[in-house]
Amino acid sequence: MIQRIQSILLLISALILSVCLFTPAWEATSGGTLIQLNSFTLNVTHETTSTHKNLFYIAGLIAISILLTVFIIFKYKDRVLQMRLNMMNTILICLIEGLYFWHIREVKTFLGTAEITEKFGLAFYMPLAALVLCFIAGKRIQKDEELVKSVDRIR
Repeated sequence: MIQRIQSILLLISALILSVCLFTPAWEATSGGTLIQLNSFTLNVTHETTSTHKNLFYIAGLIAISILLTVFIIFKYKDRVLQMRLNMMNTILICLIEGLYFWHIREVKTFLGTAEITEKFGLAFYMPLAALVLCFIAGKRIQKDEELVKSVDRIR
């Protein structure tokens, strides 16, 4: 049932997370050093030298979260399972955001007390929006389950 409000919220959450894959999360400059963080890599460029740290696990977690969100939409007949999977997805999105925070803190610790000019990108804020949408969808699924239980009691 795609027309249910929670299904629409979950679909929007999946779309938001897919945008998160292809946009930068954080960018900073310190002296002559440019640091860029996205879902796939952490790039540090200083004048002519450049280093890359692969962060494919963040992109993988985002992809798993997208697939899980789409799977949750089609489990509308089993609302209890849908609620549990939605809770797992909420935890997964929190983990993604936590990894972004971790890598940003790691870079700031590495730079020390140097002057940093930073700019947060869309991919940093998108998981937060997806988290809110998943939370609201979970409340709506729970409300549906309570409605079905109340109708069963009337019979």
